Amino acid sequence: MSENWATGAGTAQYFQSRSMPLSKIKHFDSLSVSALGAGTYLGSVDDADDNHYEKTLLKAGLEGINFFDTAINYRCQRSERVLGAVIRKLEERGIERNQLVIATKGGFLPVEGPADQYDDYVRIHYIDTGIIEEKEIVAGCHCMSPAFLDNQIDSSLKNLSLDCIDLYYLHNPETQFAEIGEEEFYKRLLHAFILFESKVREKKIVRYGLATWNGFRQKADQKGTLQLAKVIECAIEAGGKGHHFKAIQLPFNLVMLEAIKNQNQIFDREKKTVAVAAAENGIALMVSAPLMQSQLGSLCKRVFQDLPQAPTQMVQCLEFVLSTPEVCTAFCGMRREDHWDENRKVLAEAAWTPELWHAACKSIGL
Repeated sequence: MSENWATGAGTAQYFQSRSMPLSKIKHFDSLSVSALGAGTYLGSVDDADDNHYEKTLLKAGLEGINFFDTAINYRCQRSERVLGAVIRKLEERGIERNQLVIATKGGFLPVEGPADQYDDYVRIHYIDTGIIEEKEIVAGCHCMSPAFLDNQIDSSLKNLSLDCIDLYYLHNPETQFAEIGEEEFYKRLLHAFILFESKVREKKIVRYGLATWNGFRQKADQKGTLQLAKVIECAIEAGGKGHHFKAIQLPFNLVMLEAIKNQNQIFDREKKTVAVAAAENGIALMVSAPLMQSQLGSLCKRVFQDLPQAPTQMVQCLEFVLSTPEVCTAFCGMRREDHWDENRKVLAEAAWTPELWHAACKSIGL
C-alpha cells in the first residue's frame, strides 16, 4: 500500500518510466521532483476552468510533472478541489500518492461564492465561529493565528482529499509587516511555526515554508523585507535544529531578477542574495511566475536574440529560470492543455550549462 505522502522511493519511481534529462529532475529534502511544476493560480471561478484545469493537470502528471502547487484561496477553493480530483485520477492510472509532491498554502481568508459576499462569508465562517478574532485580521484579508492556520490545514486536506500535505506554505506573510511591525511579526511567525511543527508530528503536513511575493525581493532597508536568518531562528525555536522549515517561494523571471540580484539578506553581518542565503542554509528555492504570468511577451526581441537558442521564446524564458543554480522547481500556471503542450518542451532538453547560464546573465545586464 502506498504511503499517504511523497517519499524518496516513490518520487524516484515516478521518473523511472519517463524519459527526461537528469538536469530536469531536482532533489528536494530527499524527494525527486520535476524542475517544472504545475501551478493553479489564475483562471475564472467557474466549472469551465475547473474542467480545463483537470484535463491539463492530469495530462501533465502523466507526462512528466510530479510537483503540484496550489493554495486554498486560489479560485475560491476550486483549485485545491480540482487538484484533489486529479490526484485520484492519477492513482487510477497507476501513479501512487507517494510519487506526487503536493504543496498548498494558507494565510489569506478564503471564501466561496461571489466577491460581494466576502465580508459576510468571513464573518459567518471565521469570526462568528470563534476561529479568529477580528483583531487578528490584517489588511482585511490575511490572518496567521495558529487557530486559523490549524483550521486551514484541515480545510485544505478536505479539499484535496488527502491525509497529509507534502509542503505547506504560510502564504505571503509579509502582508502583515506594515500593519503590525517587525517585532510582532516575528512573534506571530514563531507561533505559526510552532503550530506547523505540531502538524508534522500529527502527520498532517510533512514540511513547511514561506510563499512570498515582495518579502524576499525588496531592498534590505525597505519595510516588509523578510530576513531569512530571523525566519530560520523562528524555525529552530519552534522545532529545534531538526525543524521542518524547508522551502521558500518567490517570483523570479527575466524581469523580476531580485532573487539573484538584490543582496538584501544579512547573515553574520555579510550581505547575500536570497538565492545564495537559501542555498547555504539548506532551504529550497521554489519559483512562482517564471513567465511573469504570461507577460514576458512584452520583452524586447533583442533579449531573446542574446539568449541561448530554444524552440520558442517561452522555453528560453523558462530555461533561464530552471538553469539558475539555486532554483529547485519553478511553477507555471497550466489552465489549458495547450499550455502544457508548450511548457513540456522545456523538460525534453537538458538545462543550460553553467557557462551558458552565466553568459545569459551577462546578456541581460547582470
